[in-house]
Amino acid sequence: MTEEELIKALKKSDTAAFEELIRRYIRYVSSIVFRIVGGCSADCEEITYDVFLAAWNGRDRLPTGKLKGWLGAVARNKAFDLLRSRQDTLPLEDTMIELDTGGVEEAAERRDNAAMVEKALMQLDKPQRELFVRHYYYGQTVREAAEEMQINVSTAKTWLARGREELKEILEKEGYTF
Repeated sequence: MTEEELIKALKKSDTAAFEELIRRYIRYVSSIVFRIVGGCSADCEEITYDVFLAAWNGRDRLPTGKLKGWLGAVARNKAFDLLRSRQDTLPLEDTMIELDTGGVEEAAERRDNAAMVEKALMQLDKPQRELFVRHYYYGQTVREAAEEMQINVSTAKTWLARGREELKEILEKEGYTF
């Protein structure tokens, strides 16, 4: 069953298609969630099933040709939502300690660093940049990213190694020290 056929069947509320969706993408979704949340398998399972529930509930709006990316984005957002909710429930004393140790300054520095890395990434060739984003941001394995980009795994590994060196050089020129 192609992705387009799967989405059409889901839009018709076909539960067999929903089972196929889960079977096809559960490893992908759960790996993204696990890389972000880590540790607690109960949290990872809950978020993973929430992603598929969101797909079922929003089946009329699923994007043809971009289903895997959509599932990955939902998984990432739900995982980060969980992490944010955990931070929101910190006791006041923990928050005070964070503020006393320069929490605001560190947050500003993290934002600056992220902007600097994003600017450096934009200087890479588009395919190399896409590979970086898939691997380091979306949490895809090198093999998964290579397959989706239709390149050889060894080529992907070479691009990542060269890209890391290029990024290091670019960032050092911008004044970032390692």
